[in-house]
Amino acid sequence: MTLPKPLAPATEKGAAISIRAMSKRYTTREGDLLAVDQMDVEIAHGSFVAIVGPSGCGKSTVLKILAGLQPVSTGAIAMRGTPLTGPRGDIGIVFQSPVLFPWRSVLDNVMLPILVLGLNKEQGRKVARDLLSLVGLKDFESRYPWELSGGMQQRVAIARSLVNDPTLLLMDEPFGALDAMTREHMNVELQRIWMERRKTVLLITHSIAEAVFLADRVLVMSARPGRIIDDVVIDLPRPRPLEAMNSPEFGAYVARIRTLFQLRGGVD
Repeated sequence: MTLPKPLAPATEKGAAISIRAMSKRYTTREGDLLAVDQMDVEIAHGSFVAIVGPSGCGKSTVLKILAGLQPVSTGAIAMRGTPLTGPRGDIGIVFQSPVLFPWRSVLDNVMLPILVLGLNKEQGRKVARDLLSLVGLKDFESRYPWELSGGMQQRVAIARSLVNDPTLLLMDEPFGALDAMTREHMNVELQRIWMERRKTVLLITHSIAEAVFLADRVLVMSARPGRIIDDVVIDLPRPRPLEAMNSPEFGAYVARIRTLFQLRGGVD
């Protein structure tokens, strides 16, 4: 198989996210630690981008910076042309743990961003119910998190991240705590949800196969200090069934990315 060449970078006007010469340095007892070095990336509106890399390469640091939870040390980030300098109400986040409040019902957990941001409750409740239907939990809005499986809890977290109609959805290893079969099922479900909503998604994952299955582009990071060492455009038709993982085309993408880590010292 001949792999396609990377697409030309999105123009500033057409980019949902523009990262320019971004570096992140921490001060530790042992001295300064350069976590991310000179990252230059543009992410187009409505695209699904995954980041993979070795442990400690700065993947989660990049996500925290994009969430507005940490400042950059040098460089700049813009969302839709506006500098990103702190937390924003139009960014949704899904963590590895669902982080649901056990004393709140499923519907009330999904409604949390509406309450925090002071948005219209009546309209928000309608949107929340629509999203629960979208993620397959229409009949579970009155249940509590402890009554749900791990996969169902993560569906609630995804619905919550979308309830305020964010511009950007950040996902930090959202299915890492699930068993293999549930994780595959959630990959299919996430693809379906993304195809219906077409949000700009940035996914951090340890799984090369998961990245190739879900993403339009896979950004490959080096060991610390994290740098982008490849930008792999995934040219596979959608929707992608799980059987696509058995195809030679899928295997070629996985092999290309895995080879980078074999050359540079392993991957998570």
